[in-house]
Amino acid sequence: MISEIIKLEEAIIDAFIYSDVAVLDQLLHVDLVFVNHKGMLISKQEDLAPHLSGDLKITGILTADQHISIFGDTAVVSVFKDIKGSYLAEDFESRVRFTRVWKLFEQGWKVISATSVPFQ
Repeated sequence: MISEIIKLEEAIIDAFIYSDVAVLDQLLHVDLVFVNHKGMLISKQEDLAPHLSGDLKITGILTADQHISIFGDTAVVSVFKDIKGSYLAEDFESRVRFTRVWKLFEQGWKVISATSVPFQ
């Protein structure tokens, strides 16, 4: 099961880099609970919006220190991400600790919750 979650994590990162909204839509649960790096609660639609508009362009993501724990039909992933890109045409670089919670549904694995915490 851990190898499946690793593949899903790779797929979601690729989808973020290429703003592949179809893949993101498939992997993110409709009732996603996401607390972003500013502490704001973001819905799935709000998370997808900058990808749809083209306002967010990610040029690179490096992953480090990934931990995966399995709890029955739920997996918790904690990982550092070094992210480069631009938002509203302003370049940024950030290091963030992400925690994503994946749950297995009949349709497959979906992210039901995520948090991102800035890390210096």
